[in-house]
Amino acid sequence: MISLNSQDRRRLLVARQLLGPVGRSSRSIDDVAGALGLLHSTDPSTPHLSIHARTDVPVEDIDAAFYDDRSLVRLTTIRRTVFAMAPSSLADAHGAFNPPLVDRLRRQLASWIDASDEVDEPGVDLLARAERLVLEHLRAVGPSTGNALAAAVSELRIRIDPAPGAAYAKPIRLTSKVLEVLGAAGLIARGRPTGADFTSGAWTWVSSDDWLGSPIDAVGPDIGLAGLLSTYLASFGPATVADMAWWTGLTKTKVRAALGAIGATEVVLTDGSEPGFVAAGDRFAELDATVDATIVALLPGLDSTTMGWKQRGWYVDDDVTAGLFDRNGNAGPTVWVDGAVVGAWTQRPTGEIVVEIETTHGAEVADRVDAEARRTEKWLDGVRVNWRYPTPATKRLAG
Repeated sequence: MISLNSQDRRRLLVARQLLGPVGRSSRSIDDVAGALGLLHSTDPSTPHLSIHARTDVPVEDIDAAFYDDRSLVRLTTIRRTVFAMAPSSLADAHGAFNPPLVDRLRRQLASWIDASDEVDEPGVDLLARAERLVLEHLRAVGPSTGNALAAAVSELRIRIDPAPGAAYAKPIRLTSKVLEVLGAAGLIARGRPTGADFTSGAWTWVSSDDWLGSPIDAVGPDIGLAGLLSTYLASFGPATVADMAWWTGLTKTKVRAALGAIGATEVVLTDGSEPGFVAAGDRFAELDATVDATIVALLPGLDSTTMGWKQRGWYVDDDVTAGLFDRNGNAGPTVWVDGAVVGAWTQRPTGEIVVEIETTHGAEVADRVDAEARRTEKWLDGVRVNWRYPTPATKRLAG
């Protein structure tokens, strides 16, 4: 059986996650989407910065991929998280996770409507009508903001309390919750935001019929999960069952069944007690490549690489890089050297990018990291990034 140590895994990570400047000038947005599979997009700025870290394409090209070519599409899916992905991945992600997610969201929302003093009919009936009216409006009018939809569909203006009895309870309009349901159901999609730049989450909403040509088709859940894990292992393997259960939010039993279905290969990980798994036929060709220089990268908060595994000890030393994650485990922006996290970075109100790395890496590495910081600073061209999930490190560096 093949054995891989931490250094092997970090070399695979660098190559498969497209870190470092080698080859970056010739890489496309599609190359990055193919390598990462799913790009975290809960923070609207993350996919743009994730692509920038791995390519030299300008902001305008990434915007075009999302809103003109639609070669990247945002979807609420795994773990009720927003991801950006190529259209070819939508059916797998939707089929593996979204039908039960949509059912759960609808039941929850209907119960909140039932509890509202503004409603005198069953919540399930009102919700069904609201969804139908939203779709009719989008198909007739085209891209619309949540506020515009609420003005056109009176049902969206009904107020509900998602946390009845809690000290932090605050009634809200139905709008955002209905849009979440329709988005997770694959019936509507996030269109071009109304904000000035790629950090904006003030989406317009469009019907999937208009945006993609049809609603998102859902393959069977087993087929979808097998497809996603095949994609995941091709880029993130080796990974443990615990990693994949965390990444998917599914039980280890379901993960193991899917691994059997795709013929995943078990390998020995010398840095842990659990076995790892890789895609069938993985030959680890990247380990034979010659590495001529130290490889550095600045990845944004919630980057898919940083968030790709639950068991992170082989690429993150928590004792050295304390404060890189918030209390819920969301990653802030990170500095990478040769496949390991060695520090943090952020942007100050002036637009300056500042970094903090271990002092043990020497002047040459520090210069390479600084060059990456200046490259990103130039690419941002005055755009200010405010991380959706700030970490202790980003708060400290922001000054």
